[in-house]
Amino acid sequence: MTITRQDLKIAKPELLGASDDAGGQRTRNFVQSGKLNELFRAISDIDHAQSAIDIVKCYPALDTQDTSTLLDAHVFISEAPTDPLVSLMLVEADSLDDSDRMTDMKEIIESSVTAGSLFRSGGPGFLPNQNNFSQDYLTSVKTLNNREYRVYTQLRVGQVIAISVEYSGNEDTAYPRFVHYAKVVQLFAPGNSAGNVVFEPPMSRATPESHVNINGDNNCTKLRLVNEASPLKFHGVTKLTSATSSKTLAVEATKKNLLPVVLSEQTKSGISLAANGVLPKTVSQVASEAQSYQFDLTDVLQGENQNVDYSPKVSFKSGGEIFGTVDAVIVVATDKVSVTLARKPDINSNISLSYISSSHYQNYDNADAFPAAKQLVLGSLDGKVILNGGNYTFVERDGSIYVNGDTRVGIVDYAAGVITLEAGFSGLTFNALVTENTPVSNAVFSLNATTPILETFYLQVLSATDTLVSASSDANGVITGAGVSGTLDNGLVTLSFTQPVKLNTLTYDITEQVRNLPPADIYGLNPLRVPNNGIVDGFRVWGTVAIQHSQYQAIPTPAAAQVHNIRQGARFVDITDATGLSLWTPTNDNFTVDTASGTVTLNSDFSGFTAPFILSDTIGELGLVTALSDNLITLAGNLTQQYPINSTVASVQILGDLQARVGSVRDMTAWANNWTQDGTPATGNLNTVDYPIEVNNRTAVNEDWVLIFNSTTSFRCVGRRLGQIATGDVLNDFSPINPQTNAPYFVIRAAAFGGGWNIGEAIRFNTYAAAKPIMPIRITQAGHSQITTDKAVLAFRGNES
Repeated sequence: MTITRQDLKIAKPELLGASDDAGGQRTRNFVQSGKLNELFRAISDIDHAQSAIDIVKCYPALDTQDTSTLLDAHVFISEAPTDPLVSLMLVEADSLDDSDRMTDMKEIIESSVTAGSLFRSGGPGFLPNQNNFSQDYLTSVKTLNNREYRVYTQLRVGQVIAISVEYSGNEDTAYPRFVHYAKVVQLFAPGNSAGNVVFEPPMSRATPESHVNINGDNNCTKLRLVNEASPLKFHGVTKLTSATSSKTLAVEATKKNLLPVVLSEQTKSGISLAANGVLPKTVSQVASEAQSYQFDLTDVLQGENQNVDYSPKVSFKSGGEIFGTVDAVIVVATDKVSVTLARKPDINSNISLSYISSSHYQNYDNADAFPAAKQLVLGSLDGKVILNGGNYTFVERDGSIYVNGDTRVGIVDYAAGVITLEAGFSGLTFNALVTENTPVSNAVFSLNATTPILETFYLQVLSATDTLVSASSDANGVITGAGVSGTLDNGLVTLSFTQPVKLNTLTYDITEQVRNLPPADIYGLNPLRVPNNGIVDGFRVWGTVAIQHSQYQAIPTPAAAQVHNIRQGARFVDITDATGLSLWTPTNDNFTVDTASGTVTLNSDFSGFTAPFILSDTIGELGLVTALSDNLITLAGNLTQQYPINSTVASVQILGDLQARVGSVRDMTAWANNWTQDGTPATGNLNTVDYPIEVNNRTAVNEDWVLIFNSTTSFRCVGRRLGQIATGDVLNDFSPINPQTNAPYFVIRAAAFGGGWNIGEAIRFNTYAAAKPIMPIRITQAGHSQITTDKAVLAFRGNES
């Protein structure tokens, strides 16, 4: 049977809209081409005011009454909305099935972010609406080779963490299990001597203190990092920014906002390079398509001082934002440092590595002579003293060392490397870093900002003669000032001074652009469970894209035998009326297309349709993506023709071959309601060789079926998702009716059953529909729009077998 345009349809689900019940099984209610609001509801004034996310489900389907095959069926957004505040994309998920409703679809979208590595067991007992915890909880003690090590977890502003309640055994009514996802908004906030970590949103419920015992478990409040391993693929649409016939496509953007976003600015002032008293050395290399990088270095200082973080730190750019060490794995070897990034870096941006260089710092033990021309590094002292025969670990603070909180042990002379003890204390042992603090004429460092506004960068530093030197950047990242010049590029600052400066006195200010995501209660989707602040790849390497361009012409006075010219080789040609209704018919009642000659011949005067009439012709082709950057897509080969500026480039979701079919048929001696496992074969046997189970494209569904015998001749039919749908017997053909089509889901002929069936035995098989569910999503940004009528077009295509 020949497959025509009218056989390819987009079926609606059981329920459209935003309710939790929206979605469900495929229906015979089809999307009408050209009609507005067939899938998505109209955008309201409230949507424009506060932003909105609309998620729908639909089914591209081959609607024939046989088992014809549509080869390599695929869908893509062939026309994006005109309104710049509205965008559309397809979310591809292997886990999406026919029974899924809105709550399931939201969970699929949120599945990209889950609770990850544990950094503190026995977190604080949170109270409802609490939004902070002490920085002390970022430090934990681990033992290796009978020695205790303090491990510090470094968080960054904007990072997402998970606060969970975990224990074994039965659910506790006072403290039920749950996971709270939160975003770090401030570090070292006032509140205690160590400072607080502030997060949003605040806790929705209380969590147990570390001593609370639940089912024999203590320390049930856990602090975790999160995993961002997305099982999803996103298919976006963009436009060419220049005409091309080559394999290189210059486009508006390849990354898309999955979430509405409101941009604001945040200023950071007085940022010091000498964090914890140490000035790191920074090196960099240019990012490629790879996620693993090697730095050949022989001066990376390592040691066992518990107050020194010897770990190198990485900074890189991904999706236009700057990320750090929490998004990378760093391995230090004798002569190299290996870095593996958790995100794809932006091509040609900088991968920067900062570390403590042995050329500038050395480890010092006070059992050794203090080195000449050196001084102790503030904050690096790690040691013990003896008081009344007991060993006490001291804490360095404000130029002195303390035990037991506020008991001062001694005063530190950093220049001489001497600690003068108070009366009663003895046995001082300590390790520290030492350095020369020699003035320098050049500096390189990573900027402490995720999305910096370059022209707000301002620095101050003292020269070797204590003269104040200052400089600022312009919008292009060019840094100028009296006696200083440099660049700010991809988060890396490079400076040259005309006179030596004391780099440990350098401070800078920077304003960064902050992406504020509306809270989940506005649209029911948790923005913290969407990776990368909602910025996703609308295209991907080794993905398929559709490139196409449509042109339009009016047909003011249609009459039979009129001929209109179109582009030769057009991929798609149509005539629509004022309501968007297509005039195409399988029998060419209204017009005939000759793509080879580039003509359309009218066969009627379009009586019964509403003027005006628009003739459109679309040229297009598919291509394989081999490389990708923010504004560039590279294909495996050149295009077959020239495409003008503003041509559409869309990522293609491939559905595979669409054909109704039956999977493997098997039987078992008993049914234990276990859909994931088969059992021992039954005594009876269904003869599907001579009498195969019959399906067709119009009525078959995606379902797991089981026939459970309740006598030697009768059975009931149960679907994994649909539940029990019918009963039958082996004496008659079994044809359970699909209420959506008023035709059978499938047909099993009576002759296939044979005999020998026993009570409790079961027959299992799967049917597959000539349709697959897809999940389009529409994002409306907050703002005022002058556009009152808009549309987007979903293309559904494939080839005949």
